[in-house]
Amino acid sequence: MNDKNNWEELIDRHLRGELEEAEKEHLAKLLDSDVAARKDFVEHVQWDTEMSEALREGSHAFHDEEHLVAEQSARQSEGATPSVLRMMLGVAAVIIVALSAGLIYQLAQTNGRSVEIGSIAEPPPASDVSIAKITGLSGALIWTGDRGQIVRDISVGTKLAGGTIEGLAPDSWFELQFRDGSTVMISGTSLLTFADVDQKKLRLREGRLSASVEPQPAGKPMLIQTRSAVLKVLGTQFDVEADLASTMLTVSEGKVNFRRLSDGSEVDVPAKHHVTTDTDDDLSPALVQNSVPVWKSQLHLRRGCYGKWLPATRQRAAAQKAIALVPPDNPNATLYLLGIPVPRSDGPPVVVRSESQFVVRGRLAKPARVFFGIAVSDAGGEFAGKFRGDLGSQQPISEPDEDGQFEVIYRVRDFTLDPCVRDREKELAVSPNDLVLNNIWAFTHIGGPSGLEVTEVELISPNKEEK
Repeated sequence: MNDKNNWEELIDRHLRGELEEAEKEHLAKLLDSDVAARKDFVEHVQWDTEMSEALREGSHAFHDEEHLVAEQSARQSEGATPSVLRMMLGVAAVIIVALSAGLIYQLAQTNGRSVEIGSIAEPPPASDVSIAKITGLSGALIWTGDRGQIVRDISVGTKLAGGTIEGLAPDSWFELQFRDGSTVMISGTSLLTFADVDQKKLRLREGRLSASVEPQPAGKPMLIQTRSAVLKVLGTQFDVEADLASTMLTVSEGKVNFRRLSDGSEVDVPAKHHVTTDTDDDLSPALVQNSVPVWKSQLHLRRGCYGKWLPATRQRAAAQKAIALVPPDNPNATLYLLGIPVPRSDGPPVVVRSESQFVVRGRLAKPARVFFGIAVSDAGGEFAGKFRGDLGSQQPISEPDEDGQFEVIYRVRDFTLDPCVRDREKELAVSPNDLVLNNIWAFTHIGGPSGLEVTEVELISPNKEEK
C-alpha cells in the first residue's frame, strides 16, 4: 500500500474510532510532517462533519461512522498518552483554521480526561420528514437509520429520511428515489450514505453507484464524495465505481464536475466519456470505447468483491473462495457464496450476447451443484436485472477431478430472471441479451462448505472474429 492510501485509510479509521495507540502516533507524525496529509485530513473531516450535521438536522438516519469529528476525538483521547492528546489538539487547530466557515469545537482537559464543550447533551431529535423512498431492492441489505438503529426488513415503498444503506453480497441491489424524481442505485457489495437538507449529499465509501439526476436548484448541485473524489451533479446520468484506492466516473448524458481530492485538480466530464483518479497525470476525460462481447476475470491482479481472495502460489492459481452467507429471507439456509465484479476501469463495457457462454473454472473439495448468476445494466448504467444460468435447465452436479479442479459451462440462452427480482419482472429486461455485464456470483448449497473456489470466469463470444 502506498503512503497516500495508507494515510487515507488511517484517517478513515480515525474517524470511525478504530485506531490503536501506535497507529495514532503514526497518524500524528504524518500530519506533522506532510502538508498533503493535513489537507486530506481536513477534507475528510469536513465531509464527515457536513454529513453528520445533515443527518442530525433532517433525518432519522444517523450512522455510527458519521459522528461529529469532535465527538470522536473526545472519545479517542480519553485515557490516551500526552503525545496523542497533543496530536488531537493540534489537529483541532488545523481544522479550525482550514474550516473557519463553521466547524467550531473545543477540547478541554478535566482531571486528565478530554471533554468536548457543549456536545455532551442529548442529540437533537430527528425529523420525521422523509427525503426519499425505496423503489427497488433485492439481496442482502442493511439500512442504518435513526441514531445508528440497524434495520434489515426494509421493503419497496419504505420512506427514508436519510441514512446509510449497505449491500452485503454480490447479488445485492438497491434503488432510491428522491422527492424530485432523481434516482440512485447501488449494486453488489456497496456502502452509501445519503442526506438531503436543502441539498443532496451522498458518500459512496465503496462499490458501484448509478444515478439519473433531475435538474438541481441553482447553486445546489447533488454532491457525491468517495474516498478520492468529489462529484458535482446538476442533472445527468452517470455511473461511479469506488474503492479505497480510486474512483472511476462514466457519464452517459449531460456532464459532471469531477474533482480529485489528492491534488484538487478538477474537470467537467461530458457525455460518453469517463475519468479516473487512478493516475498521476492531469485529469483528462477519455471517450468511452465501443462495447466488447468477451471478458475474462483477472483474479491474479485483483480480488473479487465477495469471498476470500487467495493469491497465486507456485502450486496453484489465484482464486476467489466462497464464504458463508445466511440469506435474510431464509435464516435456516446457509449458502457458500463468492462474487467477482466486471469493472468499467478494465476497458470498454462488456455486452452479453444471446449465443455466448460463461465458462467457470475452479476447485471443489467435494462434488456439488454450482449455481451461477449475473447482474446487468443498460448502456446508461440503469439496473436491468439479475439472471441465473442454472434455473431454466437443471445444472448437473460438478465432479472435481483428482486434483479438485472443475469446469462448468452456462449458456446465455438458458439464463432466466433471478427469483429475487421476479416481483419487478414487468420493469426489468426479459433476458440479459445485449446488456452490459456488471458482476457475477457463484454459490453452492449442500448443507455445509463445499470448498468452492473460482480461479477464472470467461465470457466467450459466439463468433470468434468478434474477440
